[in-house]
This record gives sequence, structure tokens and C-alpha cells, in this order.
Amino acid sequence: MMQNSRIYPVNGKAMKRLLIQTAVLTASTAMLTSCFDEIKQVIAGEPAPAEQAEKTEQEAPPAPTQPTNEEITRMMVEQMTGCEAANAGELSCSAPQVNPDSSVSMNATLKMEVKEDLYAKETAPAAFNKEREAVNEAANTAMKPESIYLFQVGATTELITDADRAAKSLPEHLQAPLNELKELADSSVYRKVVSAGDPVETSASFTAVYVDGVWQFSNIVVNNAALLALNEYTAQSALPQDASVLTPEFEEARKTLIREKVAAFNQLAEPYIKGREEAARATLTEHQARAEEEARRVTEQAAAQEAARQESINAFVQALADDKLFAGEWTRDKRFGELSLHIEQAKRFDNSVQFIGTIYDTKLEEASLDIAGRCDLTPREDGTTQVDITIYDGQYDPDQPTAEVYDAKDGMLSLKLSKDGKLTGIMSCTSWANTPEKAFQINLSPKAKEEPRGRRRR
Repeated sequence: MMQNSRIYPVNGKAMKRLLIQTAVLTASTAMLTSCFDEIKQVIAGEPAPAEQAEKTEQEAPPAPTQPTNEEITRMMVEQMTGCEAANAGELSCSAPQVNPDSSVSMNATLKMEVKEDLYAKETAPAAFNKEREAVNEAANTAMKPESIYLFQVGATTELITDADRAAKSLPEHLQAPLNELKELADSSVYRKVVSAGDPVETSASFTAVYVDGVWQFSNIVVNNAALLALNEYTAQSALPQDASVLTPEFEEARKTLIREKVAAFNQLAEPYIKGREEAARATLTEHQARAEEEARRVTEQAAAQEAARQESINAFVQALADDKLFAGEWTRDKRFGELSLHIEQAKRFDNSVQFIGTIYDTKLEEASLDIAGRCDLTPREDGTTQVDITIYDGQYDPDQPTAEVYDAKDGMLSLKLSKDGKLTGIMSCTSWANTPEKAFQINLSPKAKEEPRGRRRR
């Protein structure tokens, strides 16, 4: 049930008096409360607030004089990022040196332990290659140049070619096992260099300061060279699946395997080497057969050439025999005339025929000139031979152009004699060497023998 209430107006003095009374009443209440709390604490056996604050201040623990081993260890491990091969172990520290700024300087040594076995990658032991050397004799013999095998079966040096002197490549069925042997002897191996649990020592120098209940580290210098060196090795868990780990058992097994492979190679190479010897013998036989054939061919060719040469020589000799007659023409520019050449006497020498005779105008036999000639009996490539003739004194028709030659003291004929007995060339003078256009072109053919005619020699 609601009651009616009324609001009465209050003047200023009354309001001020009311506020003062309220303040006094509040302060009194607070004081009584405080006193009551202290009485309760006394009854409960607790110290008064002032006494408790003083006691708390007296019982606050002092600041530590140096970091704990755990803190130092944690700091050093954090500095060794990338060195995961070992775990942290026992820590030993020097006495802290207090600095003017209340920081401390210290040295610490942390002994660590390697987590697992570590291995170094190395070349195979020399003993492996020593075992492999047993294959060299067969391999080298199989690769010898063909010339060696040819000499073995009796070939002479003139049968050897540059190709025979080159080393022979191994066939695939021998090269593959030889490569396998090389791999067994030369492949890398892993040797254990550090065992799990081996100690590794690291050290550090640093400065530490205690701020807000936490040690802060600075000027840290870590010496972890021994730990870093472990990174050069391969941990056991990181070894390749087919890694060759060097142990006495492994060495002996590998040497045994190499011996077996060497024996297999030698056995495989033996028929190949014998086959090369047989092939060389067959090659030599073929060489000898070809050489004999070539020698026979050369002999036959030489005989044929000699026969042809002798045939040519005989033809030349017969063409220039005693009382042989040649007739034909001379030409120079657009002028021409007849000419005859008569051999009165010829004489055969080893490589030549020398003769004497006359040349004359065929239509005027009485006008003739004495000649002496020589025929070289060495046939040329074109089947002809050289005939040189010297012209001496005699009678001739002064109205003919040939008189220019006959008048001169150095008249001559330079002719070629063919197997069919024809004489072709020029009639000129030695002094006309620089004016070859003055020479007369001569073409003479054998003519049937005529009755001997008298002539007057001068």
C-alpha cells in the first residue's frame, strides 16, 4: 500500500547544517569500522596492517647474484642454431665478475653429447684397387692394337697400317664388367668417425644483468667450433640407403667380390683374345694374298709395258731403217709444198737410232740437201718418240719459201715419230727460237720403197 509523501522546502542554512552533520556521521562510521577490523585481527592473532606492511618489506628475497645453470644452458643452446648433432649436457661456470653497472661477466663451458653415430665420406681403400689390378693383364691384352697380334703371327712392318697401330676398344660384353670392377674399386665409402654419446665441448663468455626479475644476456661470444665440425659428417639416420659403410667385414666382402669379378672377366676375355689372334692370322693371310696378287699384277703390268715399249721401239727402229722413204708436205701460213725424206743408212744404239740421208722437193729430186738425224727410242706417254734432224748443204729451189731454211746455216727439223711410222713436227732454224711463226709445219708418211737413185754428195 503506497503512502503519500510530501516534500518540504529547505532553506540555505538548513542545507549547510545538514551536509556537515552527514560528513561527521560518515567519518565516525569509518573510524568505528577500522577500529572494529583491528579488534577482529587482534582477536584472530593477525598483525595490524601497518605491522604487516613492515614485515613484508623485511621478508622480500634479495636479487640473485648470477643466472642459474638452466638459464645459461638455455642461452647457449639458443646461440647454437644449426648445430643439431649433439644434446646439451653438464654446464660449468666461472665465478661471476660484478661490473660497475651491477651486471656480471661470466665464462661457461657446456659439455654436449653426440646424438648418433657420424660418418665421413671417403675414397675406397687402396686395397680394393690392388685387388682389381689382377684384371689389367687380360684387359690390356684384349685392347692391344691389331699390329701387335699381326706381329705375333708373323706379319712384317710393311703390312702394318695406321689403323692397325690404334688401340682396340673393348666390346660391350667386356667393357660393362670392366666398368663394374672400376666402380667396386673406386666408389666412395662411409667410415664412422664419431660415436653416439661422444662428448663435444663448447664454451661462451657473456654479460648478464637482472632486470624486472629476468636475466638479460649480452656481449655473448660462443666458441662452438668443435660442434660445427660435426656438420661435415653424415648422421647414421641420413646415410643413403645403399651406403657402403667401412667395416672390417665390409672390406673383406668387397675384396672377395672384386676377386670373383676379376676371375669372371679373365674367363670372359680369354676366348675374345684368342679370337683376335685368329683374326690377325686371317688378316695376315689376306695381306699376303693381296701382296702376292699385287706383286703379280705389277710384274704383269711391267711386262706388258715393257712389251709395249719394245713393240714401239721395234716399230721406231723399223721405221728408220736403211733406205726408208717418207713423203708428205710442208705448210706455212697459206703456202705449202711437197717434201720427201730418204734415210740412206741407219744404226741402232741402246736407246737411239742415228741415221743419214737427204730431204728434197718431191717434184724435184735433183735438188736435195744432206741430213743427219737421231731418234730417241724412249716412248712418250702419247706413244711417239722424238726425232731431231740437222740440215747440211745441198741443192734446192731458191724460189720456194723453204729456201729460207736451206740458206741458213742452222736449219733443222724437230719431229715426232709415231708407231705407225708417221713423222710430224716443224722445219725451222735454231736462230728462229723467238719467232716460232716462221717455222714450217711438216707432215710425212712412210712411202713404198723406190728404186735406188744416184745422188751427188758434197
